[in-house]
Amino acid sequence: MEKYHIKLTKEEAELLSKIDLRSHHPHHDDGRAAYLNNQEPILALLKLLSARKAVPEVRLSYWNDPNYRTGRVKGSRKGLFERNGCTGSDIYTHPHFLEHLRYFLFGTELPEPVVKEFEAKVGNPEWVSSSDIVPIGKAARELTRRYRLDIADAPEEFFKLCLDMGLGLSTAESVMRSVKQVR
Repeated sequence: MEKYHIKLTKEEAELLSKIDLRSHHPHHDDGRAAYLNNQEPILALLKLLSARKAVPEVRLSYWNDPNYRTGRVKGSRKGLFERNGCTGSDIYTHPHFLEHLRYFLFGTELPEPVVKEFEAKVGNPEWVSSSDIVPIGKAARELTRRYRLDIADAPEEFFKLCLDMGLGLSTAESVMRSVKQVR
């Protein structure tokens, strides 16, 4: 859904066209070649985006702020890379960074009909209160089932969507926990 895509300059779009954003490749050699070819354009693209502060603040918090990440191991998403010995520019050229780059650029990876229905259920995010959290979570679970979303990825993608819509962190976490209950 282009609504959540960040607007790219011509130069940024050219760099993006050189990046293989796929997380998985059919052959190891293809993945290795993509990794090597991605390094320079990813760093150049991030430099341009950073210079003009194009990535929304909430997406940067998702990456840098430990409060935006749940799990057994505490720390930010960036911190996990550092904890595993990946530092500096190596973080941004690491193949596992691609999922974060896709989020920076495009927002959630939920299908467009799911996003539209969820937005319709939420309504104006400014008016969401704590009493709305349960119905919103139920709606997200129902959409996950109806559209047969991957239950391993859907909770995180709804979390990202909530953040991009302007819902608070606690609401986004509640929706994520609710979607995790899908069996």
